[in-house]
Amino acid sequence: MSITRVAVIGLGAISQSVHLPLLRRNAESFEIAALVDLSAERTADMAARYGVADDRRFSSVDALIAAKDEGALVIDAAILATTGSHAGDTLRLVRAGIRVLAEKPLAYSLAELDALAAHAAETGIDLRDWVRVGYMKEYDLASRRAKELLADVDLRAVSVQVMHPLDGSQLAYARLAAPTGDVSRDTLAPLIDATSAIVDSAVGSDLPVDLRALYTNVVLGSIVHDVGLLRMLVGGLGDVDFAQHWGRKMPGSVHLRGALARDETPWTLDWHYIDAYPDYQETVTFHHETGSIELVFGVPYVTNLPTILRVTENHPELGIRVSESRWMQQEAFENELFALAALVRGERPDGASVEESIADVRVGQRMIRALALSKGFALDPSTEAAQ
Repeated sequence: MSITRVAVIGLGAISQSVHLPLLRRNAESFEIAALVDLSAERTADMAARYGVADDRRFSSVDALIAAKDEGALVIDAAILATTGSHAGDTLRLVRAGIRVLAEKPLAYSLAELDALAAHAAETGIDLRDWVRVGYMKEYDLASRRAKELLADVDLRAVSVQVMHPLDGSQLAYARLAAPTGDVSRDTLAPLIDATSAIVDSAVGSDLPVDLRALYTNVVLGSIVHDVGLLRMLVGGLGDVDFAQHWGRKMPGSVHLRGALARDETPWTLDWHYIDAYPDYQETVTFHHETGSIELVFGVPYVTNLPTILRVTENHPELGIRVSESRWMQQEAFENELFALAALVRGERPDGASVEESIADVRVGQRMIRALALSKGFALDPSTEAAQ
């Protein structure tokens, strides 16, 4: 079996709790070929833990690509798990001939994704052969089985509920490395400014800070997982007819509702960030003419925590039958990782790429537009989200 040589870019919580451990768990199939992070302290720490040599540690994507171009480094793929938008680095990596698994969100703006599409058109490549987005729920066997079941039902309603405690309570088990302090403000400033300019183009520079944070951290930082999942399962979300945001402190609670893109089936989404809530829980329910199909997701950072697929239906002998299925030995992040290896082999596995991300960002922009209007703010007509 060939080894897929992977660079891990961004060594924060998701890489420490999921990506690096899974790469090591599958060492017969994957090599951690390089580590990239702004923090030299963090990179040295992770390199020591995972046996990565000094000459395979980098502080930027550009430095990684330069080493590859010079022949000093051989890599097949990259896991892009930095903070914020990933479109710019994804484009750099694809140009360098590197397949990419980019964590969500792939982008904050449609213009970033247009740049990726333009590169594909200029070079004649198909981005489905190069890029996958880190929507791990797409690779969950419970989700895939739910999709099969949903193909044969007449939907009446779709609902999503997310109970989100403090991130730290979800990650306590992972024993994350201590925060580092070796990245200067001068290093961070241009990155922050670039991100701010992207968000300006999407939602406008005059949008209040809290609403900008809802867009980047909540809508495209968390809710986008459900946007992507519903696109996969039932064709995606259409208009957002109602939006509400409340809570004594940010990020608070969000309520959204509308209709599916394919028909008039109503959907509702409730997202609650509650510091002291006992545990993360995400429930996606599909009610149809003869019963219900429900997916219950646990803490996303805990590997091999099986999603519950619960089916409620009529039964000729039992009356009402409620069945639960779980896939204990199947990890969604691990399936996602093997999809990345399939890209490297020249295959085209299932999973969202750039085209799907364009659809998801559009939904996200409809959501923030509705949330802004609910608070009395009209978006600048020149911004993407106002269109």
